[in-house]
Amino acid sequence: MIEYIQGDLFESSSTILAHACNCQGTWGAGVARVFKSKFPTAFKEYNAHCKSHSPTELLGTTFLANIGDGRYVACMFTSNFTGIHKLSVKEIVHFTNLSTADLVSQINGKDVSMPKINSGLFGVPWEDTEEVLTPFTDDVDIKVYCI
Repeated sequence: MIEYIQGDLFESSSTILAHACNCQGTWGAGVARVFKSKFPTAFKEYNAHCKSHSPTELLGTTFLANIGDGRYVACMFTSNFTGIHKLSVKEIVHFTNLSTADLVSQINGKDVSMPKINSGLFGVPWEDTEEVLTPFTDDVDIKVYCI
């Protein structure tokens, strides 16, 4: 089940704070910019990871950046670029499915908190992303923070 929570994602006690990322190594806008300001060391890990892989290697994967105290930022690579060069809705949803599977395989049932990924700058209707996340809730608790 996906649990919806009214509140601040960054006040969550979840082990994993997840968000959809581009493959270019930038957290320059939207919720990614907030992640960058709150977790600069995690941003450096993410940026280095992006620089050491091609976008085609990253799409559909998830990179876990350590933020300390046994907690991680899950960088879910759902689109290669942002803005006018982002992938289509159908492609982003496909890569969200793959990156969620990769995330679940890495976290051994730990809880995940996230915003409504893809629905901001990537422009994917939340219902499309929710549909691909739902099957994974047998293996992981997903909390979606809404403001």
